[in-house]
Amino acid sequence: MLTAKVLAAFVLLAGILPKPAESPATQARVVCEYKLPNNVPSLDNSDDAARLTNATQYIPLPDTPFIEHVRGKMTSEEEARVAPLLNRSPEVSGTWEGLTCSARQGDVTWIGTTKGLFWLAPGDAQPSRHEAYGVDGPLATSITALAADLRGVLWVGTPIGLSRRDPDGKWTHLQGKQGLPVEEITCLTVDSNDYLWIGSTRGAILYAPYLEGRQWFYRAGRRYLPNDHVQSIHVEPGGFPVYFKTAGGIGRIDGVEMTLRKRADAIEDRLNKFHRRLGLVAAATLDDAENPTSSYIIDDDNDGLWTSYNVVAMSLAYAATGEERYKQSAREGMHAMVMLQNASGTPGLVARSVLPAEEGLKKREEAKDKERRDMREQWQPTADGKMYWKSDTSSDEIDGHFFALFAYWEHIARHDSAESALIQKQARDIMTYIVKNGYYLIDWDGEPTTWGQWAPEILNDDPRRYGENGLGALEILSFLKTTYHITGDAFFKQEFDRLICEHGYLGNILLQKKIFPDEQNHSDNQLAACAYYPWLQLETDPNVRHALQQSSRRSYKTMSRDGSSFFSFVFATIDPDFVDIADGVNTLREVPTDRRMWGMLNSHRADVTIARDPNRHGEPILTEVLPADERNWTKWNIDPYVPDGGGNIVQRVAGTPLSPHNVRGFGDSREGDGRNEDDGGSYLLAYWMGRYHGFIGE
Repeated sequence: MLTAKVLAAFVLLAGILPKPAESPATQARVVCEYKLPNNVPSLDNSDDAARLTNATQYIPLPDTPFIEHVRGKMTSEEEARVAPLLNRSPEVSGTWEGLTCSARQGDVTWIGTTKGLFWLAPGDAQPSRHEAYGVDGPLATSITALAADLRGVLWVGTPIGLSRRDPDGKWTHLQGKQGLPVEEITCLTVDSNDYLWIGSTRGAILYAPYLEGRQWFYRAGRRYLPNDHVQSIHVEPGGFPVYFKTAGGIGRIDGVEMTLRKRADAIEDRLNKFHRRLGLVAAATLDDAENPTSSYIIDDDNDGLWTSYNVVAMSLAYAATGEERYKQSAREGMHAMVMLQNASGTPGLVARSVLPAEEGLKKREEAKDKERRDMREQWQPTADGKMYWKSDTSSDEIDGHFFALFAYWEHIARHDSAESALIQKQARDIMTYIVKNGYYLIDWDGEPTTWGQWAPEILNDDPRRYGENGLGALEILSFLKTTYHITGDAFFKQEFDRLICEHGYLGNILLQKKIFPDEQNHSDNQLAACAYYPWLQLETDPNVRHALQQSSRRSYKTMSRDGSSFFSFVFATIDPDFVDIADGVNTLREVPTDRRMWGMLNSHRADVTIARDPNRHGEPILTEVLPADERNWTKWNIDPYVPDGGGNIVQRVAGTPLSPHNVRGFGDSREGDGRNEDDGGSYLLAYWMGRYHGFIGE
């Protein structure tokens, strides 16, 4: 069922939503009309009609159960039982040169060898060799695997791909272009559902040829297997577990029935056990990836931003369900963010992070990084000397703080007098400090922080900042709108009007998302989504809402192929029929419940294409985004087109080292060994946003 907010946004698209009357307590003087400059794109885009998704006709999407593939654990007794099943020889009589495999298809026995494919029918005295290869036969004369399914189809594995022989004798082939991730096949097994498990030299593959929708599932890396060189496969009668003999031992994959809500609860439970430091939410380093009993968390420049994800998620969870545990979780995170807001001792000057005094002093003394300022000065003691706080706070952090302030106020704080007073004070302090300093975030040394700058002379007049003037305008207008909503103070409404009417900030937001040839910045996409969300919920002026809709629509066009659930759901709150909500929900289904970061490789795959140009970090990227369960999915700011991830990856095929494509890890462990565990707040944020706004059903 659609929420009132979604319906209101939908009705607005038809141009019939009146502007709600403001109460006397929240009225503020409008200093001029909200007009747009004539040097921005038209608000009427001719190609928009072709992009309509009609999502309002199918939402909410039901949270139907699905199967998640999980690496299972085995007892020694289980391994002893399975080992013989993985070591079976081909069931054929006689002596065969280069014998590799066999399979029964009805009354016919097929025999694979390194010299070709043979068959033996009832009554035949001698086997016959298949004469055609490549077109009317298997891809190669070297046959590595054979399997027959219940529909009479024969599957033939070769070193260069997979071949299929239909009951009528027709041959077709599957290689990278047809979706096969790895072409060097080592073994095949068909389960009771006619799903084909494929072993290769670079991992396992599940192929569901008769299934609608997704048919290929690549399972490689330690998230799924002990080693990627798969030698044989055994499937239990019910379809799971699936056992794999690999060069590194026997592995097992279980099929676990999952729902989006079940995954959300599992991630939240794990988050509260392993991912809170002083109430802040962050990634953790586990002592043992396989059986963790403890973990530790280091400070992060974005402690406030990542904690805001959880605060917003839990606020929406509480609003959607009324469950007290979500309210308490949101409160813990919000109060940790208040700690960051107050640590500097200067009202409004927010800290990046905080550490106990002993750790902070050590950081200060040992820091050697001398980029913008001496890092030893970036760590400052709090007034009571009990903590050290990290300065040079960025716009990213302020973005997260207002994102959290809005959601926590809207769904929790305004219903509680003490929390209401606290959140009003915090929002007022931060915004007043920025406005009174000319739209700069002034640090402890009297200088603006590196990225805390939203002043007109920066966003409008400095050509070096062209790439961020739309995002900066979006952020500061959203901050002002949120503060006005929380405090009711007309001063912030007047400043909102002034930036639009005197400095053209509303026009800036129409070009919030720069497009080719400007670089694709997924971190900025995330910041934009955090800033869009409160403003989209609060704006009632038709002209501004129209501009916001076109701004968000332009942004969505450039990232609709990324599969980001969070971005999609934010834009859907104003533009549901222009967003592929089903794609966003599908991404949530693909996200692994296991948040450990295992080394995962995809750049070698036969079914991917490397783009001509690298991303802004110089990393090679793919032309299409892979499913979230085949890559190291972490947060919404990470480039989803990067093929390899999880730290310094070591190829676990015959122990050969591989030069890493991606060395950006988490915590202080960069081996892709699973010890680094993402907090999962990104999943919770998107899921509960989808639930609250009626995109996902119960």
